Amino acid sequence: MKVRYLGTAAYEGVPSLFCQCRVCKESMKKGGRNLRSRSQMLVNDDLLIDFPPDTVWHAHKYGIDWGKIGNCLITHSHSDHLYPEDMLMAHPGYSHDIRPIKYFSGESGATAMRKCIGGICPERADIEVVSAGQKFTAGGYKVLALSANHSKDTSPLIYAIEKDGKRMLYAHDTGIFPEDVWEPLRAFGRLDFISFDCTGCLAGMDDEFYEWKDGHMSLRSDLRMLDRMKALGIADDKTIVVVSHFSHNGAKIYDEMAEGAKNYGVIVAYDGLEIEF
Repeated sequence: MKVRYLGTAAYEGVPSLFCQCRVCKESMKKGGRNLRSRSQMLVNDDLLIDFPPDTVWHAHKYGIDWGKIGNCLITHSHSDHLYPEDMLMAHPGYSHDIRPIKYFSGESGATAMRKCIGGICPERADIEVVSAGQKFTAGGYKVLALSANHSKDTSPLIYAIEKDGKRMLYAHDTGIFPEDVWEPLRAFGRLDFISFDCTGCLAGMDDEFYEWKDGHMSLRSDLRMLDRMKALGIADDKTIVVVSHFSHNGAKIYDEMAEGAKNYGVIVAYDGLEIEF
């Protein structure tokens, strides 16, 4: 299985529009991996995770082949993860000879998509509502939707994904996992790859009081999740662990994140990062 991080930022991007904080100024000055667009992942060239307002930019920058993508998993309805206005480009008036995409989402995201693309025929865009605990197939992928610790009105989900004997977990926009996640995740099987939300960057590494635990996580809470996963046999020392979805409010640029995380066996994501496992 192959994954590519098309974007790795939280809602604001890095640098954030209008912002004059140290992180935004330093990121702009240094450029490269310090510049982050809104979070999105492409799996094996044919499965998208989330549809942010930067999707057009990602398609141009990375040469996405829309003829290969048949399915898209939506984590929740916040606009940095779901921008349905651009899904309207599937309308015959805007796009030609397209491959249809099926979108899987919780109820809140599905409602937002129906308002924008509900009139487009299923041969161009289709929507399926999924809920926490549900198993379903998306193309050749087996998917398990799980509860996320995030704004409940957005119908938040994280996704465990399996194909060809390889398993991964995409756990963005969640705090410490709800208890109802653990048993289904254990039953899903050992994970080869995990992508953790790390919006708070290194918060809590020196002082647990500042650890991000609800809504989003920081590296300290990611490591707590990883320890529990290893204790349950969900992960082990061969599992590839990546942290992503960073905010300038986490107060670290990419270079500082990479330095702070280097002793913990995790990879700090950046836009364009590609990993095969």
